[in-house]
Amino acid sequence: MSTLASLRALYNTIGGALDDLERAYAAHSLDHPSLDEPYYQVLASDMPYSVAPKANPARVAAETISSTDPEIVRAQSLIAGACGQLAASMRNPFFHVLEVAHLGHISAAAQFLEASHTVEILRDAGEQGLHVKDLAHKIEEIKLGQEGASNPDIDHLDPIKLSHVLRLLATHHLLREVAPNVYANNRFSSSIDSGKSLEQLAVAPEKKYEESNGGAAYIGFSYAWGLTAETLRAASYLREWLLLSAERPKKPATTFNLALNTDENFYAWIERPENSLRLAQVSRSMSAARAIQGGRNITDKTAFPWDTLPQNAVIVDVGGGIGGVSDRPQTVSIAPHVWGDAHKDLFEAGRVSFQAQDFFEPQPSSLTVPNVDSVSHPAAYVLARVLHNWPDAQCAQILKNLRAAAGPDTKLIINDTVLPYACPDSGDSDPSIKQTGPTTASLIPTGSPLLPNMGMATLGGYLLSITMMTLLDARERTLEEFQALTLSAGWKIVSIDRCPPPMPWGYIVAVPV
Repeated sequence: MSTLASLRALYNTIGGALDDLERAYAAHSLDHPSLDEPYYQVLASDMPYSVAPKANPARVAAETISSTDPEIVRAQSLIAGACGQLAASMRNPFFHVLEVAHLGHISAAAQFLEASHTVEILRDAGEQGLHVKDLAHKIEEIKLGQEGASNPDIDHLDPIKLSHVLRLLATHHLLREVAPNVYANNRFSSSIDSGKSLEQLAVAPEKKYEESNGGAAYIGFSYAWGLTAETLRAASYLREWLLLSAERPKKPATTFNLALNTDENFYAWIERPENSLRLAQVSRSMSAARAIQGGRNITDKTAFPWDTLPQNAVIVDVGGGIGGVSDRPQTVSIAPHVWGDAHKDLFEAGRVSFQAQDFFEPQPSSLTVPNVDSVSHPAAYVLARVLHNWPDAQCAQILKNLRAAAGPDTKLIINDTVLPYACPDSGDSDPSIKQTGPTTASLIPTGSPLLPNMGMATLGGYLLSITMMTLLDARERTLEEFQALTLSAGWKIVSIDRCPPPMPWGYIVAVPV
């Protein structure tokens, strides 16, 4: 296929997907959500103290189906992927590489957007937006109080510098510049609104992430993992870290260790007393995975046939509970507070309990659970977003410990990103594994030159993989990598249920061998 024919095929992919998208929304008598319009309902719906404006029912419905309707999700992903590939084909190679080299600036600007409470300030300003002079003063009022913000003897936030940071975000569609130096929220920026009033943020900024679904906390969590300080610093050492093996007998475990010149791993670092807020951010931000997974969760019957387990079956959520590493004592201690009263009845009935347990140590096979007779083996182990935090050797140790404590019928359920290749060989052809849900390649129209992993539409999974690598010497994995890992520890994968793009989540079920 010639280059121009390939470009025309990408154009046709976009057009066909746009037709599908239009039909799907018309079937619901709805319009696709506008990029320019904020949507605070995403966070406000389950926040009892939220001051975020409520969206009208039609907007709620349109936003809901944008992430849950399979036809709409497929069309959106095809358009995003094909547009990205088409745009890349049109770029001057040098300028494209130059921009990639500076993408860290967008990360830093996004972290500032969240940390400065700019989203909440612009929410109060409404659709007309706020001039950077007034915005800068508001930011200082929240941070310093009215007296501090009016103090002539301090270096104040420069509105001109502020405007250049926000204009970068607006150019990347993360905000709107509605008039020269006047900014307002849009659909993207409003998704990280905490729902807190400006007064609440001024009085108790440490409570910003409480009673939220994790959007703002995820950006704060990214800061906790260093995306503006430690992580941007750590990521900048990726080149040196990967190449050090030729220069040192034993290189530092991670780029985090190299950048901070420490032997302390990230988990030990974040559990320092001075990082207590960051630890809470990590725990709360994991709830944002609900949005990332398009409304899917591990309790779905397509993820695992839960109704096939015996009555009073004991399920062990290893390193889970609130989405972080809640089997560690430091996290277990804050888990009930983070959960709040949302599931109080489960705790009172003894159906859910948190226990500190080191998954690198042998696991108990006989379990005693409130209101349930002692069982010899768990019916299922759940590893939800755990393995991507660890290198292969540690993952194998975790899996071997679970295998040693498992019974012959114990199931292992892994919820993690399952990365597809960026080439036609998907690596997903093992006939012994039952596969449900869409692969990215299966969603691409016949004859389309779009990358089999949908390219830019699934970029988040590959970025997350590098984040795991720089901080933890870990990574997201392909299905073949999961197969090799589980088999090395005595488990065999028997099925995988895939979530639709844009995030290539998968629910893997393995059995003892």
